[in-house]
Amino acid sequence: MNTLTTKALVVLLSVLILLTVGSQIYYRLNDRHKTEEAVLCEINENIPFKGVVIRDERVIESDVKGVYEYLYQDGSKLSPGSIVANVYPDEQSLINKRKADAYTAKAQALENAQNPGNAQYVQPDTLTGRIDSEYKKLLSSGLKGDLASYDNSADELFLKMNIYNVITGQNSNYAKEIGELESLAKKLQVDESKIKTVEIPDSGYFVSNCDGYEDTLDMESAAKLSRSEIEAIIEGQNDVSPSSKAIGKMFEDYSCSIAAVLPKDKRLAEGDSIKFRIGNSSDLYKARIESIGEPDDEGKCVTVISCNRLDSEIAGARVQSMELVFDEYRGIKVPRDAIRFKDGNKGVYVILGNDVTFKRIDVIYEGNDFVVSKNSSDADFLLLYDQILLEAVSKEDDSANDSSE
Repeated sequence: MNTLTTKALVVLLSVLILLTVGSQIYYRLNDRHKTEEAVLCEINENIPFKGVVIRDERVIESDVKGVYEYLYQDGSKLSPGSIVANVYPDEQSLINKRKADAYTAKAQALENAQNPGNAQYVQPDTLTGRIDSEYKKLLSSGLKGDLASYDNSADELFLKMNIYNVITGQNSNYAKEIGELESLAKKLQVDESKIKTVEIPDSGYFVSNCDGYEDTLDMESAAKLSRSEIEAIIEGQNDVSPSSKAIGKMFEDYSCSIAAVLPKDKRLAEGDSIKFRIGNSSDLYKARIESIGEPDDEGKCVTVISCNRLDSEIAGARVQSMELVFDEYRGIKVPRDAIRFKDGNKGVYVILGNDVTFKRIDVIYEGNDFVVSKNSSDADFLLLYDQILLEAVSKEDDSANDSSE
């Protein structure tokens, strides 16, 4: 092949390459199709609100003066004659007593740690895992503000770390440390004769705080509250305070009513069972809608729900930040304008390379201007990251879309 022929072939090949690249660039620059990428979305239409917790309550009063140390968690069931609180002459006495108890507990933990039985039945590797687990519990409780769980994890961590020291030979005798702790505890002991007690006269569930509404709010009148009355309680606008002798309150059972001002919502109907959570807790409470008032000019209704569950969370405060919990939907978001019909199937057109292909959708939720399609691995259905065509492919698509709206 001579030089001239070679040059001609090189020129021809270059032209072909330029034409190919140029056509691709032209196609890209002149592709005017409007598309939207199929992405995952989560729909959560829960209703946050503040509710007023109402029970049939009776105030517990006491003439004993001093600083109260309650012995039971709010919502605990007590029998007649139960000692609900120790009363100290002043705050420092209570602080000293708690410090003394902490020193005594640590001394006991060290006694347990040097028990010879631990070396026989506990392996270092196993104990290391338990220490790590307890440390994680400690961090979690601290982040949640759960002081009771935090203190419990701290005590368990202290015990396990000292057992580890014994079985690995780092320390075999804590006699000196135990003696020092017991000595500190003894110095802080409070004169028992100065500590008084308060007993509960009747049985029931006990809560350690009163707010002054115990005599004015009851379950029978919950549905009679107006929006302004509920909001005044929530915002603390009423001049209400408990008796100076009030040390807590009692109620007979788990049941309570929760009065709230909620938006008119088709998902809420009298007699329906619903679920709610308190604050940022993941725990769900089962409840029932007892009544829904007529909507006002703002579309808000006085709503009363009932609940038959009791714990320290729901027992501890009159006003609670809550959230009605409904079903959550997770799937592919599809613009409503992109929906088309083909052979009786609902779907969308997507662009695959240079081709336009119809793909079906499985609608699991409908919003105002979009729907959510089930996330499928079936190639006949819309897939994640498909390019959804937003414009009609033909006049038939336009008319089919119009008739579906």
